[in-house]
This record gives sequence, structure tokens and C-alpha cells, in this order.
Amino acid sequence: MTPTLPPPSSLFRRVLRNMAIRIALAAVVLSAISYYYSYLRLQEEALASLGKYISARSQLESDLFLQAETNTKLIRNEFVRRYAQLQEQDPTAAFAALMRQDSRDGMWRVKVEKDDFEYHATVAILPKVKLTPDFKRQVLLGYDLLSQYGPAFRNRYYDTFVDLNVSDGSLMFLPELNYARNGSVVDFAEDLASELGATPARNPERKTFWTGIYYDKQALRWMVSVVTPIDYLGRYVGGAGQDVLLDQLIERTNNVSIPGTYNFMVTRGGDLIAHQDRMKHVLENKGHYNLNKEADPLLTEFYQAAVQAGAKESFVESADGKYWLGVAPIAGADWLFVVVYPKKLLQQKAALAASMVMLLGLVALAVELGLLAWVLRVDVARPLNRLKYAIRGLAEGRRTDELDITRNDEIGELARSFDSMASTVEHHRLNLEHQVTERTEELASRNDALEVANLQLRALNEEKNELLTIAAHDLKNPVASIGGMASLLAHKLDQWPSERVKDRLLGINEHAERIQRIIGNLLDINTLEAGQFRLRPEAVALDELMQELQKAWESRLDEKRQSVLYNPTGIALQADRQALWQVLDNLISNASKYAPHQTLIRVDPQRDGEQIMLRVIDYGPGIAPHEMSKLFRKFSRLSAVPTGGEHATGLGLSIVKRLIEEMGGSIRCESLLGHGATFIVTLPLQQPAQHLAEASDGHGITLAQIGRQ
Repeated sequence: MTPTLPPPSSLFRRVLRNMAIRIALAAVVLSAISYYYSYLRLQEEALASLGKYISARSQLESDLFLQAETNTKLIRNEFVRRYAQLQEQDPTAAFAALMRQDSRDGMWRVKVEKDDFEYHATVAILPKVKLTPDFKRQVLLGYDLLSQYGPAFRNRYYDTFVDLNVSDGSLMFLPELNYARNGSVVDFAEDLASELGATPARNPERKTFWTGIYYDKQALRWMVSVVTPIDYLGRYVGGAGQDVLLDQLIERTNNVSIPGTYNFMVTRGGDLIAHQDRMKHVLENKGHYNLNKEADPLLTEFYQAAVQAGAKESFVESADGKYWLGVAPIAGADWLFVVVYPKKLLQQKAALAASMVMLLGLVALAVELGLLAWVLRVDVARPLNRLKYAIRGLAEGRRTDELDITRNDEIGELARSFDSMASTVEHHRLNLEHQVTERTEELASRNDALEVANLQLRALNEEKNELLTIAAHDLKNPVASIGGMASLLAHKLDQWPSERVKDRLLGINEHAERIQRIIGNLLDINTLEAGQFRLRPEAVALDELMQELQKAWESRLDEKRQSVLYNPTGIALQADRQALWQVLDNLISNASKYAPHQTLIRVDPQRDGEQIMLRVIDYGPGIAPHEMSKLFRKFSRLSAVPTGGEHATGLGLSIVKRLIEEMGGSIRCESLLGHGATFIVTLPLQQPAQHLAEASDGHGITLAQIGRQ
């Protein structure tokens, strides 16, 4: 008896159901992995970006304070230097010409007819002060220094001041208001923290110090002061300082932040400087809203975590683990800039990424199930149904040759055909792989050559753009000026006096010389880079060459009241005289261009074995560290601004470097930002044999020939 079997199930549905379950589980696992990986990757990227951000903000905010310290030290040093020179002078007449005692309150102030506070310092001396000759010298010297240096510092700092003997004498450059005349005896008699901090009792180490933030009664603004003590021969004189306004610093801290985060700034002692939601409390507490004392647990927790962060830790976790805190010191004032980065931002981004993976997985699941159903129906279900019908037919006595097991049927033939086909395919695959490898290598080689060509084309295009910029800017302006002057002369020649005509002609000549210098630089660098330049070595007496250079530069240096200091050494070397002239001429020009008025340019030669080292030293603004790598590049223009409004093509130092290298030497620059620059040229006393041979072959172009072209 045949057993009863359950109703047959559908292979198609069972396979489809099992595949759907497996794919769904895989999508869930992948989503979880994606969330974890996305969170870690986003955290790593966020912390890296946060580190760069706080480093940049630290440098930005610190620069103002560090420069203020440098400024006050400069005033202190200049005060002491000049004060030593004034010891034998009688200040009585000069003091009487400048100062007058006010009949209203007894204060000594600058005479009303000389009280030009917008361009000169103001002075306030308490009535009780004994006006000794020494004190008068200090007042006159402080007045001159602040009148000279104050305008230069005004663009970044609110004021510049000198306090003498605590509060006996208060001198200040502040063009916004007449500080001395607006204040009363009570105001100036008050011993402020900025005054007391400069005394030996409060500051035995005699260091530059910063006050806490305070509200200035006359300025009606929040600020902080930096003061450098002034001593002469170990005796306390007073302090030189500047007031730094905090408006912009607070504004940047409160409003410029990474999206989703916020910033705050605090002293290491806990006084809050800036916070987007706490400025009202800071103002109410007159700048002493201390996080150690106020009832703000979360902000206090952030402050304590930031203070405890190590010097090399750019960011730390909050105590509750919900925030990253980016911590950067503000140099000078010794404050802390803190960025509060909620971790939920990372969690939201990671959840979004995981959700996208899940959504895409579900969409892929639906597509895959549809494709799988179609494949199963066409490639599995229908052939099995045909086989089933064939088996049923065979059971019913209908025989077919295709299903006869005693013969080779289609399945065996298909297997043999498949094996043959597989062998053929393998052979073709190997041959194809070999061809693909060869084509890939050939394509890679051609791509490399194309990349090199592209880089060269980009470099040439950049140089072309720079050249066009120079032609459009540096040549256009003088040519237009020459045209304008010439046209004006043509119309006014019969009307103007000869002196005015001569002045316009000199202006045309000056612009023509400027065009000639620009074109000369372009020709020089083109000749050097084309390899057409040849040395003409000869014996060059350095003292004679420098004497000629000093004479050539005498009138140009007089315009800025500068001078070149060179001490004769008797050194002679073998070099191309014209090339060496151009090297020193360009270096002196560069030093004069960026050095302040009334400064010295030193040219210091020194023999070092078989070489000579030439140092060209200026006392200009110096070169920022990040710009040193661009110093000798063509068309490179740095951030320093010429002190006399001169123009530059960006080719001078590039030409200098190429000329020195042609003569077998080298050049480098040493500079500390804010303290000038020293260009050091090293040249052999004797030219190498190969240079002499190249010079004797008669080919190439000399610098003199370039000038004639």
C-alpha cells in the first residue's frame, strides 16, 4: 500500500522565503556595523577638524596679545636708551614750553595751544608731585616716545601709555579723546592695577604682565592692559603699556564657531571673558564673573576639565562623557579658548548614515527578491516542470530519446559541451588577461607622460598668468601715468612755469625708469632660465664695489632717511662684477623697501676659508615662518608691505638666487617676525674651473648685454 504523503510544497516559494530572511538579517548586521564605523570615522574627522580649528583660533587670538607685549617692550627699551642720553641735559626750558599747571585743579597738563591730542600724547601730572629735573626729563621723553610710536600702534590697539612713579604722571596717546584733560585729580590719583603691577614690590621679576579685564570710565568700554616695567640702572621709573579692546575678541568668540558647537573664553583663574549666553552676567559682575563661585554646574564642569587638560592635549572629554572640549591657550594673556562640541552631533550623523544603509538595504532587498523570483521561475521552476512532465509521460509509457538513461542524453552532452566551452573560455580569458595587462601598462605609461606634460603646462600657464598680471598691473599704471603727464604737458606747456614743467618731466622719467626695471627683471629671469647667461669672472675688490653702490643709493636712501653701513675689509674675489653688483643692488633695494624710515641697512662681509659670507641686514618687519618657502620663487609677493609705497614684481630675489648659484654660491635668509631679516650670501673666492671654461667659450649673454637688449 502506498503511504499517504503531505501536499507538495513549492520549491520556488521556500527558496524565495529563505533568501529574503537571510538578506534581511545581513542588512540589519551591516546597518549596525555601518553605524559603529561611521561614528568612529566621524569622531576621528571631527576631532581632527576641531584640533585644526582651535589651533588656528589660538594663533589668531594670541597674535594681538603677543604683539602688544612686543610693543610695550619696544617702548621700554627706547625709553631707557634715550633716557641715558638725556642725563646731562637741562629740561627746564622744554618742560616750561610744553606744560602748564591748571588753575582749576592744580593738575599739570600740556598747554592748551599745544594740546593736539589727535596727533600727540597727552600728559597729566598730579599737583603733589615734586617737579625735579629728573622727573621733567621722564615726562618730556615719555611725551616724545608716545607721540612717535602711538600713531603706529593705533590701528590695532586702543591706546599706548606710560605711567611714571605709579600714578604721579600719566602719559597717553589716544586720539579718540583728550584723556588728560577729561580726567580729574581723583581719577588720576587712583592707583590702578596696571600701575601697581609695574612696581618692584608687586613685580620683583620685572616681567611684562597683563591685568584682568576692566571697564574704563572715560572710554566706556571693556578692555585689558599689558604693562612692561621701566627701570633705569636698577631704579624704578614706571611702566609702558597698551590697552586692548575686547569687543571684537568677544564678538568672534560668541558668534564665530563650528556649526552645532559654541565657544567660551575664560582666564585660568576662572573669570569668564566671553560666552554667548553669559555676557549679561559678566557685565553685571564688572568682568569678574568667576566660574568657581557662580551656580552654573555645567559651565563650571567644562572650565575645570579645560584647566586640567595637559599642555599637549588639544581636546578632552567632559565629566559626563557627552561633550568634547577643544582647549587652546591664548598666549600672552594666558587665557583659555574652549570649544564645546556635543557628541550627539556625531551620533546624529552616524544614525543618519546607518539609516541610509538600512533604507538602501531594504530597497536592495526588494529588488533582489524580485530578480530572484524571476530567475527562479525562468531558470529553475520551468525546467523542473518540463522534467516533471517528461517523467510523468515516461511513467505513462511515453518514451523520449532525450530522457533515455541507457543513452547519452542532453545533460551529458551539455556537461561535455560545457567542459569544452570552459576550456575555450579559459584559454581566451588567459589571452585576454595578457592583452589587458599589456594595454594597462601601456596606458599607465602614457598617463604618466601625460601627467608630466600637464604639470609642465600648468606651470607654464601659471607663469604666463603671472607675466600677464605684471604687464596688466605693473606696466599699465606707469604707462598710463606717462601718457597722462605728457598730455597734460602738451596742454599746459605755455601756461606752467619751468619748475612745474621740470617736475612733470622728472615724473615721466621716474615712471620710465620703473618700466625699464620691470622689463629688465623679466629679461634677466628669462635669460637665466633659458641657460643663455654666461659668467665673465674678473678680480673684484669688494670695497670699491660697495663704495660705488653706496654712492648710487645715496639719493634714494635719503628719501626715507636710511643709510647703508659697510666697513671696508680689503676682501677681493673672482666673480662676475655686473652679476655681483646686481645681487647686492637687489638685496639693498629689498632691505630699503621694507625697512622703516630712519633705519640702518648693514652689509657685513666676512671671509670663511676659501669662501666669503656677505650678510645684508635690515630692521624691517621680518618674514613670517610660513612665507619663508616662497621667498625666492618667481612672482612671489609676501604679506609685508613696503614702507614707502614702492612697487615690486616678485622677481628680484629670484634673480639674486639664480645669479648667486651661477657663480657657485648660495643664499639663505634668517628672520624673526617683527625683528628684521638677514640675507646671507656665500660665494667662493675663486670661481670653479668649469665656470671659467664656460666664460671663455664666448657663447651666452652677459648681464650688460641683457641691459642693451
